Amino acid sequence: MQEFLASLEAQSRHPDVAVITDGGSTDGTQQMLRDFALATHLPFRWEVVRGNRSQGRNAAVRLADADAIAVTDVNVLEPQWFERIVDPLERGNADVVGGWYEPIGDTPRERAMGHMTLYSLEQIEPDSFVPASRSIAFTRAAWERVGGYEERLVTSEDTFLALAMRQAGLRFAFERRAVVRCRTPSTVREAFRTYRQYANSDGRARLLGAPQTHYVRLYCVYGIGVVVIALGFWWPLAWLAVLAGGLAYAVYRARKVFDRGLYSQVPYSILVGLAIDLAQMHGYAVGRAHPIELRPEAVGARAPSRDP
Repeated sequence: MQEFLASLEAQSRHPDVAVITDGGSTDGTQQMLRDFALATHLPFRWEVVRGNRSQGRNAAVRLADADAIAVTDVNVLEPQWFERIVDPLERGNADVVGGWYEPIGDTPRERAMGHMTLYSLEQIEPDSFVPASRSIAFTRAAWERVGGYEERLVTSEDTFLALAMRQAGLRFAFERRAVVRCRTPSTVREAFRTYRQYANSDGRARLLGAPQTHYVRLYCVYGIGVVVIALGFWWPLAWLAVLAGGLAYAVYRARKVFDRGLYSQVPYSILVGLAIDLAQMHGYAVGRAHPIELRPEAVGARAPSRDP
């Protein structure tokens, strides 16, 4: 939190109002916010908003008396983040602006986890990129048009919002220079829990089969693997195919870690990739069994913004 507040105050251009909502944390965050509010020269407001992240985001937007809204999580903002992400809105060139995000990583393990859990620029199509709310800006009119963040979703609320905005025909822009630096899961267990929760919300929102999702691929790959393993009881050579295919898939999952020269982290990254795959398949299936009623503007929308 301290890093985030310092980076907020260090912006090259300050917002007309900065609003933070806290979900009722008991880790000292509220005292930090009280102290910051007393010391900062920013026009700063904060409130406790009990509930999930979607409710907190909507409350913050309502509290901000502004036509252009920039949203982030507790990240570290690059000095020109706010200036760059609101510029297309103020010039009238877009209704929604997707910024970019890079992982924070000092050790090889942290850098490997960042590569395993976030997209890299070469993986995305800027014209169809669905931004996450760790770095996004939109007009108040755009937010109102789609009814804000979906408050029945604990996670994936930013995906649901962005997809509803695309379905509503709003104009999107991608500003790769509006960068925030964010923490990513640091262990296999944390990655499993995080992506199971993401997938559960994606299942509840019926997000399947779009360019930035991987659920169809995962169910197909692992389903074929199970079938071939079963076939091996009658044709043992099939097990060699499973072994070769599994090795090739493992290398593919850890390709970004390998390409960045983090060779010592490749075995751990393969384990992380397997955990994320299982988390996504399990989480999506559970969430799909308890779907929410989709908003009319979100029907048919797809494509979450995380990269397992």
